[in-house]
Amino acid sequence: MTTDTSLRGAVEHFAHVKGTALAPKWDDGLDDADLGLGAEDLAVLCARLAWPAPAQLHARPRADQFPLLVYDRAIGWAVAEQWESDTLIRLSGLHLPLLDYGEDLAFFDVAFPDPLQQGQETPKAISIFWRAIIKRKSVLVSATLATVFANIITLVTSLYSMQLYDRVIPNGSGSFSTLWVLTIGVIAALCIDFILRTVRSIMIEREAAEIDAEVSEYFFARAQAVRLDARPPGIGTMAAQLRGLEQVRGIMSSGSLFLLSDLPFALFFIVIIALIGGVVAIIPVIALPISLGLAFGLAKMIRIGTDRAQVSSNRKNGLLVESLDAAESIKAGRGSWFMLARWNRLLREIHHYEDPVKQRSAAAATVFATMQQLAYVGIMAVGAVEVAAGNMTSGALLACSIISGRVNGPLIAMLPGLIVQWGYASSSLRALDGILKLPLDRTSGESSLRPGKIEGPMVLERIRFAYPGAREGLDIGRLEFRPGERIAVIGGVGSGKTTLIRIMSGIFDAQQGTAKLAGLDMTQIADDVLRQHIGYLPQEYRLINGTLRDNLLLGLPKPSDETVMEAAKKTGLIQLIASHPLGLDLPIQEGGRGLSGGQRSLVGLTRLLMANPRIWLLDEPTANLDQNSEVAVLAALDQAIGPDQTLVIVTHRLQLLARVQRVILMGGGKVMLDGPTNEVIQKLQAKPTPPARQAKIAPAAGSPPESPTAPPVSGTFGR
Repeated sequence: MTTDTSLRGAVEHFAHVKGTALAPKWDDGLDDADLGLGAEDLAVLCARLAWPAPAQLHARPRADQFPLLVYDRAIGWAVAEQWESDTLIRLSGLHLPLLDYGEDLAFFDVAFPDPLQQGQETPKAISIFWRAIIKRKSVLVSATLATVFANIITLVTSLYSMQLYDRVIPNGSGSFSTLWVLTIGVIAALCIDFILRTVRSIMIEREAAEIDAEVSEYFFARAQAVRLDARPPGIGTMAAQLRGLEQVRGIMSSGSLFLLSDLPFALFFIVIIALIGGVVAIIPVIALPISLGLAFGLAKMIRIGTDRAQVSSNRKNGLLVESLDAAESIKAGRGSWFMLARWNRLLREIHHYEDPVKQRSAAAATVFATMQQLAYVGIMAVGAVEVAAGNMTSGALLACSIISGRVNGPLIAMLPGLIVQWGYASSSLRALDGILKLPLDRTSGESSLRPGKIEGPMVLERIRFAYPGAREGLDIGRLEFRPGERIAVIGGVGSGKTTLIRIMSGIFDAQQGTAKLAGLDMTQIADDVLRQHIGYLPQEYRLINGTLRDNLLLGLPKPSDETVMEAAKKTGLIQLIASHPLGLDLPIQEGGRGLSGGQRSLVGLTRLLMANPRIWLLDEPTANLDQNSEVAVLAALDQAIGPDQTLVIVTHRLQLLARVQRVILMGGGKVMLDGPTNEVIQKLQAKPTPPARQAKIAPAAGSPPESPTAPPVSGTFGR
């Protein structure tokens, strides 16, 4: 129970009750906000965090509407769970369990943002864009009205020309007053047209930017949530597929949208031509369908080439990312020529598919330009006959020629580029659909379990897992890891040690079998809750671009600098901090380049010390450390890991076996031995393991090689 009735505390507890995970620093944007205890402050909070506006209930809440945020002037903010009786409301988490219902209470519901939109069926990529567009239908309606008036106003110039030829020029200087009146009217109309088109463009571009931000957030969050075991092998290729958002955004630019919005007015202009010139309208009636038919035919032809070119382009970007990331290995192995050859082959492949697209696009531009000229010639020829027959005036013919330019001009001029652009955009949408189909990590939605405390063993039963294309994989009958145990996992290269602890951490999901924590299926526990209780340190700990502080506090609450420095002293990371003039603000490059492997491991270990999980999963934590650093890290682990916490450490070092109570020997993805440390070591000494499954145990850094009969090193993990 708590006495916190502040708005921030209530919102955080409300999210917990609704089963929603808030970011560790979700309220950073509120630091300069003056939030009191008033009901109006909730709207301010949501606006500052770019959340949907809170929905206030103006009637008595129904039972199916709970939980709700409730504001009472006497106590402040709280979370209302449900009716206790007709006049009492049960509160959640407060020291006051019940609240009297009254008309002065204010009830609110907050829709927390969910970029992944969990709980819904896997959508199509195009539906994500449409959903974002439909949210802004009011702006689209306004832009449509502006388009209607702007297109009507464009008729002014053609009608102005007709009046000049039919009334002003034949009457000479006597009709100059009419000329000035018409000219002033046209200028005013053109000013209105300019304002309408400018406002329309600004509205569309502003909304397009918001749509892009919303859609980009969704796809980035979706890519982050893809299960690691299901992620495509080519990360660079996957990144290039995500970059296809830019091509889809290009098709949604103001120019493309204006073209589509102006297309219906082509029919309107044909009607105007028919009213002014009669049979002259037959020319655009014939030309427009032919142009559109050619456009659709070329689009189908171009789409095949754009699909193949897009795939090759994605592979090219993947190769670029791979070559830059593995530059050290490539240079050391003299592989530059090999990578260059692959690059050139991909370039030739891209050109092979892109050249037909460019040729057809150029041919389309030529054909459409010719169609536009033929339409103009046809209108003038038929119009001349009609003028000679007295069926229309020369001014009407001029007006028809100008209006026909509105039918064929912008549409025909932009169609070739739009066709190619749409071809690449549609290919990008299909690639994005492939990303959306990838399985995600466990959900953190309302159906997930969010226990406040998890105490009990972790049990793996009938676990099966294999990497794509592998003949064999992990095959575990049953393993139990009890609280307080200190366990070492040993085995040869490729024996399944890392895969085992990845499944234990929840990073990988077993293809068969169940992993339970405290009796709960791990796939049913909310991801953020699981991460709080299980700490996993991979063998190759990568850092993100930013500062050292960013990497140390990644995913953690707000520990003070004193807490950070204390943890850094225990692991020895303090030497790196003290040796740099920026200290904790030391810039970190992508992947942690510029730091040694040991320094990167120390960053991960320091962060894990501050997180202090109940289960520690460490994959070769001291493999990159020198002897002094290893001693400091082991001492820090001794002090940090309590008697009710579990440690599972993957190691090749005999020195660490003396610090654990239990050893698991892996071989070929299976558990070969499992028991107390002394018993397992005795069995290994008595009966050598076959070479394919032999545990290769290396000595500690800086120490001489140890024989299997070397005496154990004193010390143990935990207190």
